[in-house]
Amino acid sequence: MSTKDLSERTEVKASPSGAVVPSTDFPRHQILTFGVRKMQGLIAAGDVQELRERADIVEVISAHMSLKKAGRVFKGLCCFHQEKTPSFTVDPDKQLYHCFGCSSGGDVFSFLKLAEGMTFSEAAERLADRLGMTLRYEGSSDSSVGSRTALIEANRLAAEYFEERLVSSPEAKAARTYLKERGFSPEDAAHWKLGHSPAGRDTLFRYLLTKKMTSKQIVEAGLAYVSDSGEHRDRFRGRLMFPITDLANNIVGFGARTLGEDQPKYLNSPETLLYRKSKILFGLDRARQAMVSEGVVVVTEGYTDVMALQKCDVSAVVATCGTALGEEHFAVIKRFCERVVLAFDADAAGSVASERGFGLHEKIGLEVLVAPVPAGKDPADVALTEGADAVRLFLDEAVPLMRFMLEREMERQRLDTAEGKARAVKAAARLLSWEPNRVARNEHGFWVAKRIGVAPEQVQLEIAEASDSSQQTRVAPKMRQPGHVKVEREALAILMDSPSRLEQTTNWLTEEHFTQPAHSELFRVLKTSRQKGESLLHGADDETTRLAAELALSPNVTKEEEEVFLRLEEFRLLRQIDVLRSTLDGLDPDKDPAAYDEAFRELMRMDEQRRRFDDR
Repeated sequence: MSTKDLSERTEVKASPSGAVVPSTDFPRHQILTFGVRKMQGLIAAGDVQELRERADIVEVISAHMSLKKAGRVFKGLCCFHQEKTPSFTVDPDKQLYHCFGCSSGGDVFSFLKLAEGMTFSEAAERLADRLGMTLRYEGSSDSSVGSRTALIEANRLAAEYFEERLVSSPEAKAARTYLKERGFSPEDAAHWKLGHSPAGRDTLFRYLLTKKMTSKQIVEAGLAYVSDSGEHRDRFRGRLMFPITDLANNIVGFGARTLGEDQPKYLNSPETLLYRKSKILFGLDRARQAMVSEGVVVVTEGYTDVMALQKCDVSAVVATCGTALGEEHFAVIKRFCERVVLAFDADAAGSVASERGFGLHEKIGLEVLVAPVPAGKDPADVALTEGADAVRLFLDEAVPLMRFMLEREMERQRLDTAEGKARAVKAAARLLSWEPNRVARNEHGFWVAKRIGVAPEQVQLEIAEASDSSQQTRVAPKMRQPGHVKVEREALAILMDSPSRLEQTTNWLTEEHFTQPAHSELFRVLKTSRQKGESLLHGADDETTRLAAELALSPNVTKEEEEVFLRLEEFRLLRQIDVLRSTLDGLDPDKDPAAYDEAFRELMRMDEQRRRFDDR
């Protein structure tokens, strides 16, 4: 029996008792189709399809993480979760991506929405801008459409205003003097688009109103706030302004340095729809290419540190934006390189910031080193007063974060007494129990023994005890999929890989063959898009697109295609047989012998069809 014969299969009929096979007419499909339309911000369907077909998904994703070609696909470390081995796969032919670690996936729209928190319309606008397309709208009733775009525009206008003031305003003289004394030229300021905020209470606010920005948008962009008296006030007044950009080179916030005695010394934009300080790194958009090519990044604490080090040809350098270095920062860095050099000020704050990185680097899979910036200076001081050679000297002397932490622990202990040495060994062993690499752990252990003045065996014994007592985290194994679910996924993967199979199966394959709502919905989308001659996933919602990406990028089906579709039909028969058996069990042959006999004959007929499948 071949798949073409399946079009002649017998349907289960309603029994006299009213029991029927569950309907395959899912209203959910209609709801999803409408939802996609609304989610798309009423952009013309033809434009959406053109964007999906023309956008280079590899290029778009490469702006957020490092991808390497692996055969016909591209692979990299997922930017949505922490991992040490690449599980993120991009297929440029299908224009889909999928991560086998965290199960994120979809098309280019799905990626931009997840990576940058965009709406569908904002993602479409971003892609259209890259491709030089002008989108057509069928009307708009969604008030959220374009909100992110409006905030970007507000920041752009503010940055241009600040920049012009820094160059020409007499009020900005102190800012120009500060930059000159630090060693930055007007060209440096223009390169980084530095600016100066006016000292007036609402000067910027009133200026932006003349540029057709609304008061709500100005506040939501973090450029103004509403005072207790209900008046709008500029957030930044009389300060040197550092624009902060995202990976798409959009200005998402500002860092502002006081030029007098005002506190705080640095004032940053508040958390907004665009600006998340726990994820943003100043200079990342300029540094990412060097990070990928060199495999390392220097992380500093100040905006001027980044500017100064770049003047000394250190291209891969970034800075945190008014917050401590945290796990999300490390996760962002991991997208582009696997080695981090922390070049913080050599004071207590810098040391504490370095300690925050301890433990996170192993979790995320980064090699972290600490560069010993000369005492009393910051990286900008070294770069601007001593030059590139001095910068390279302290960067080349960077030590592993573990060694830095061990040295700090040794400095806390008195090593001239037996009790002090014992405490030092225990403290070092506690730190070393975090080190998963046995060779590195042993090497650090020998250094500790020499530093304290004890036998190496004593240190190794303490490390072993500390490691044994530490709690081990175990990852639960994935649940095995039921056989029918596995076959459904294999069939959908075949249809994704060879859409012409949809036409070959059109006479018999229906949504009824798929027990999982997500599988049934994907089949419906594939079939509809094929019939209408549209792009493969036209009209699919996010979850359906994610599933399609997962199946399309999973390892190839090992069975013959014919066998997969035969098994799919067999499972459908088995489900119908189960329904008939339940129906038969509910009938009383004495009270309704006709209904019982009809149901029994139908069951025998279906069972005979199942046996033919067994023979096949």
